[in-house]
Amino acid sequence: MGTPTPIKDTETPTEDIDAPHLDAKTRRRLASCIAMAKTRSAAQQDGQSSQSTLPTTREPESLSSSPTAHQRSRPGTPAPKVVADANARLDVLLGKRGIQHFALSPSSEYPTPLTRLPLFPPVKKATARSIVGSGDWVALESRWDGGGVFRSGPGLTVFDEDTLFGLMMMRQQGMAGPADQLPITAPPSHGPAGLAPGNPVRVHALYCLVSQLESVIKGHAPANGWGGRTLSKRRDSIDTLSRVMLKFIRPKGADAFHGQPIHLIFIEYIVNPKDACYYVQFHPLLSQWLEEYRTYIDFKIRRQLSPLGKAIHRALASQRSNGVFDVPIIDFFQSIGASGGVADRKREAIPQLDKLCDLGFLDSYTFTGTGRSVATRLRVVFAKRPPTTDTKLATIADTNL
Repeated sequence: MGTPTPIKDTETPTEDIDAPHLDAKTRRRLASCIAMAKTRSAAQQDGQSSQSTLPTTREPESLSSSPTAHQRSRPGTPAPKVVADANARLDVLLGKRGIQHFALSPSSEYPTPLTRLPLFPPVKKATARSIVGSGDWVALESRWDGGGVFRSGPGLTVFDEDTLFGLMMMRQQGMAGPADQLPITAPPSHGPAGLAPGNPVRVHALYCLVSQLESVIKGHAPANGWGGRTLSKRRDSIDTLSRVMLKFIRPKGADAFHGQPIHLIFIEYIVNPKDACYYVQFHPLLSQWLEEYRTYIDFKIRRQLSPLGKAIHRALASQRSNGVFDVPIIDFFQSIGASGGVADRKREAIPQLDKLCDLGFLDSYTFTGTGRSVATRLRVVFAKRPPTTDTKLATIADTNL
């Protein structure tokens, strides 16, 4: 055997090894081990960051296998370009799968069947968690539940409803085609009705950065951007919405989804080093309601209200075309999830009803009855508004659920 070639001192730098008690050879080996460990750690991090959780379909191409889901946007890439690039890649994918586009012009629509359900109660997050049992189907009791509505998953609050509103306002893509060819296909549990393979469906979708979503919800964008804590709370809200499922005994205009588990949204996270970018796809039932059974809610008014005020505003908005709305206060509070003593909730509601009058949503309101021998009722008179396009469209909202 030949004599091994000695390792030169210049092959592995040892200046960073602060161990004068070790000889030069040992320090070189230690430095080499540290360098290899750093390389392996960096490789593992890169590998983990490119993984995707999107369900695959029969074709090898999927949203997660496209460059959009794996390619990091470069630091400093403008947010509009990140979203534009993602939409361009989505267009290519949809063309390969035979999915057709249709035009969307979203504004302030909200599904009318959700306006008078206690899905987003005006409570704190900890309270919402305690209300809902883990994994159980819980009845959303309301005078307007259409025969029965049930929910499963984490507890929701008005904060999560703000997130859903914002996502609805940011819809970009209308897609029509077989259910099993959508960018995100339904889980197997959604068959055989509604989302079974081959069933034609229409869905709405979007790409967005969480910072963009936050700006839409708040109505402005701070000069220095949103803080990390703010964006983290909004990301958690998006994830929470994606884990919630509903069951409707008689879903409005959609018999195919009778008793079927319905996700509000499907999501896929897109890697981005500066911000969180999501692909969001609305369930076909919500997409249908946004086209056929919708209520228009003024976001400028909503931003100025408390959580209870937002819940009241949302429920009343679905009745605005009637001009006048009269309802037992117990039924009304139950429909928005305002639990607790009626007297306490009424006292908290009065400042919000006053604000709705000041903001031009209501002309007046009155409470009648003592709450003892005669049940307390809420009667509101809506402010008249000029006949705009949105006003005419708002009349299609079903007020007899």
